[in-house]
Parts: sequence; structure tokens; C-alpha cells
Amino acid sequence: MYLAKNIIITLCAVAGNLALYAQNGSGSFTNDNSLVNIASGTTEIRYAESVYFGPQANWVIDGTLEIYSRNIWIAPGATFSGTGKIVIYNPGDNPFYPQMSSGPTYIDGNNGNFIDLIIENHNQQNLTLAEVSDPGYNTANPSGEMAAQLNIGGSLDLAINSAHIFLNGHNLAFGLNGKIDNASRNRMVLTGNSLKGHLIKEFGTGGTFIYPLGITPADYDPATLTAGAPGKIYVTLVDYFAANKPIQKPALGMDRVWNIYATPQIKATGLSLQHNSNSNGALYIDRTASIAICQQASLWNSVSTSNPALGLHSTSNVLLSTDAQANNSFFTKLSASVNTLTIPNLFTPNGDGVNDAFEIRGLELFAENELLIVNRWQNEVFKSKDYRNTWTGEGLNEGTYFYVLRVKETQGSEWKVFKGYITLIRSFKK
Repeated sequence: MYLAKNIIITLCAVAGNLALYAQNGSGSFTNDNSLVNIASGTTEIRYAESVYFGPQANWVIDGTLEIYSRNIWIAPGATFSGTGKIVIYNPGDNPFYPQMSSGPTYIDGNNGNFIDLIIENHNQQNLTLAEVSDPGYNTANPSGEMAAQLNIGGSLDLAINSAHIFLNGHNLAFGLNGKIDNASRNRMVLTGNSLKGHLIKEFGTGGTFIYPLGITPADYDPATLTAGAPGKIYVTLVDYFAANKPIQKPALGMDRVWNIYATPQIKATGLSLQHNSNSNGALYIDRTASIAICQQASLWNSVSTSNPALGLHSTSNVLLSTDAQANNSFFTKLSASVNTLTIPNLFTPNGDGVNDAFEIRGLELFAENELLIVNRWQNEVFKSKDYRNTWTGEGLNEGTYFYVLRVKETQGSEWKVFKGYITLIRSFKK
């Protein structure tokens, strides 16, 4: 392969046949399936409409590979290494093929080898993970979220504003040394509001990684995780509707749900969620909000949370599920308000599965709570710190009991006290 002053051609070996292809023109492509060296201080350019790297492609890049193509296909088995970089430009900026229109660069990594290089994204209309047709190698390509998965062992540099990465239902994975540079609210990884496709990071013990996620370019809701043990942590971001995990009082939330899980099961020693205030519900108050983990149906459990900055909430020691679909793989933020507490005055623990426990709705939104139940003679019959709606009055007679409930909206706020009565009826029938 060589660059001449006036003519640029590519030698391609496909199915054992050697052919020449011009890079410019509609339908043009290059197909590399052999050893290629780019020396330090030199630049190789690809500007055909499609660029294919075959299963035997071995690129050692100590200089620069510039790609202006609309489609990039990387076969499982292709390798990239060296001290240089790959720079991806908008196809509409193509200096050799001016007829090529602007738009995303579609890249299909086929869950292949990790690319141990710097990749600079200069396409202000997104680098989009997408399935690109196999040019004829008949390789065993993966399906689902891994169909176009791009694996990066070096660094991904979001080099200019609007140089986003669109997951488009596919995974973007970073190895132990993989990282994202220059991410910000103007340069991020976009989920498109889909639970399909995750940003993945492989951790050693104690590593921290910022997942610079947003649903759309106008959104920025990064998650930061610190792993307590080696493993991979998967994160994506959707709104309440796409998460399909009901929120009892969505006005108290901020319409964002992070889907977070790990393989194998590991503990996140640190977890921080930042969100854009444009998504705040009408009753959402940042200083009273806590990170909440979905437990079941519309039950969300708020955990001990700090609020070090506007829109930023942090917690620690969260055991991550290994199942992306499990309830406890979904995280959001909900603010607490005493006006949202619903305390019943009757419950019927008769085993029919309806109203069998003393359920205080909205309690999960508070940072702390304490509950005391006494009988008519003021004898204690139940006491709980961090009550979880589990008291069934086991061993007690039917009758009226009295409660004292104390709650804190945040760790540093004052206790607020509620007193009342609760009637226990076991013989109640619908």
C-alpha cells in the first residue's frame, strides 16, 4: 500500500484475489487484510465511502491513520497497536471525495480485539455504532448488543464539541487501561433512550471511571463508579418511560434512570450520579434528594446519600447485580417531602396478600426513619430503625395500636415527628 503524489490506490486481497480499487466515488471502498505499518511522523489516509479491516489485518500505527469514510467495518481478529493514533473525521469533510455528504461515521467493531491506540473523534455529527455488512469474509459476527460492539484498550478522545458517540443499541467497551478523554456536556456518549447498548469499563481493584452519558446531545447525566473488586461494570441511561419501572410520585424525581450492573457481582465502593436540572420534576428538591434503587414494582429504596454539588448525589458500598433486567439494576434520584408520606390507620394481616403489612408510602424517600409501636397501655410492641414496611403485627391481638414515626429528609436535617393510631384487623374480608 502506498501514497503517490497524484494517485492514491489500495491493494486489496479478498478471497485470495488481488485487485485495485480507487478510493473516490460512490460505492468505493478499501479492504485491508494484511500487515500494515505506519511509521512515526507519517500519515496514511482512508477516504473511500467504506473501509474494511479483514480478520488478518494487523495494523501497527506509530504515526497517524486518518479516516474520512462513512462506514468502518472491523473483523473479529483484526488487530491495532502502536504509539500513534486513528483520527476519524466527518465524511463530509473529505478533501479527496467532495461529493460525499456530511453525516455520522458508522463503525462496526464486531466485538473484536481491543484497539490499543488513541482514537480521536472529530466528527461533529457523531461516531455511531452500527452494523455494517461483512464485505465477504463470512466471519462469525456477534448479535444483539455485541453486534457492533467497539472495544478500546487505549483512549477515546472526544476531540471537538459535538463529537459524541452514539451507542445505537450496541456496547462501547473499555479495557483495564482504556479511558475517555475530554468528555463534557458538549462531548459525551449518547444512549438514545434505549436500554439496549451499554458503556462498559473493565476495572482492577479500586479503579474509578466516569461514564459520560446523556440521552440526547442536549442532556448530560454522567455516572461515576469506583469498583471494590476486579470486574466489568455496565451502565446506560434512559428516562422513566423507557425504564418501565413505575415511580409512585414522578414529580418528586428527575426523569432519569441509570441501568447499572456488573460481571461478576462486585461492590461499587463509590457511586455518584449527576443530572441535568432540565429534567427535574415539579416537586423535585435537589438538597432533599437521595439515590434510590428499584426493589420491586413501584417500590424504590432510598439509600444514604450526600449532595456535594447541585445535581450531584453520591453513595457508597452498593452491591451491583449481575442481571441487567433485575429490579435492583435500576437507579434514580427522588426527593423527600413530609407532604408525600401516606400513613394508613388500618391494616389487615390475614395472609390474603392485600394490606398484610403496615405500609407507610413515601417512607423510602427519606434519608433516615425510626418507628415505634405501642399498645393502649403504652407497652412497646414493635420498634425499628430504618423501617422497611415489614411489620405484620405477628403475635398480637386485633385492636388499636399507636405509632410514633420520626423521619429525616437528609442526613443533616432535623427529625420530623408523626403520631397516630393504627387498627389491626385479621378477620377482615373483602
